[in-house]
Amino acid sequence: MVITAASTVEAVRNKFPQAIVEAVEFRGEQTLVLEPSALSEVCSYLKESLQYTVLETLTAVDWPERTPRFDVVYQLLSIPHQSFVRLKVRVGQRREEHPAVPSVTSIWPGANWYEREVFDLFGITFTGHPDLRRLLMPADWTTHPLRKDYPLSGFDLPEPHWGGQVPYTDDPGVESQYYQQTLRTAGGRELNESRSAVNLEQEPGTLATPASESAVQAPPSSNGKRGKKKDKA
Repeated sequence: MVITAASTVEAVRNKFPQAIVEAVEFRGEQTLVLEPSALSEVCSYLKESLQYTVLETLTAVDWPERTPRFDVVYQLLSIPHQSFVRLKVRVGQRREEHPAVPSVTSIWPGANWYEREVFDLFGITFTGHPDLRRLLMPADWTTHPLRKDYPLSGFDLPEPHWGGQVPYTDDPGVESQYYQQTLRTAGGRELNESRSAVNLEQEPGTLATPASESAVQAPPSSNGKRGKKKDKA
């Protein structure tokens, strides 16, 4: 039997009629939106019965104006049938800090680090995960950088915590004052990407010495010798 994305949707619809929230076809791609409680059962069926043996990727999308707030997205591939299908589950009720979905690591072991990445950057937990901890950010990081209410310029720290982080005492929220700051605490330094003002005690070696400023080298002359550039009168 040849399995296609369309026949996969129909098979899941017949097998798990209560599991499907929505089925969408867009530009030849099939997407199934599932109830979170049915995710594990449907994924097991797709792998064992329809040969979707490859979890290509697992990610999330933040919709802060919507409830449920997050889409958790699974891209599946059946190599024997060259068939691709996408699954989504929607989680995150209003004021829910860490929404949860079942882990699929027992079905596709490669989901391990994908789920850790989503937990790290979006704050979504995966129940049943064997080692759910941050993957990219430091272990003591207190926020989730791919949430859309995360300040675009990040947060800075008071000295001497350059490159590190201190825990928040309060939730930073999404008020305008937090978009104006550029560091991880309200008392941090201003943004200075041009590096025009640096602190030698904090970032040694980043400030030009007086000698290097006064002796600007001119490009080599026609005879191959390099001379000092003279100021114009």
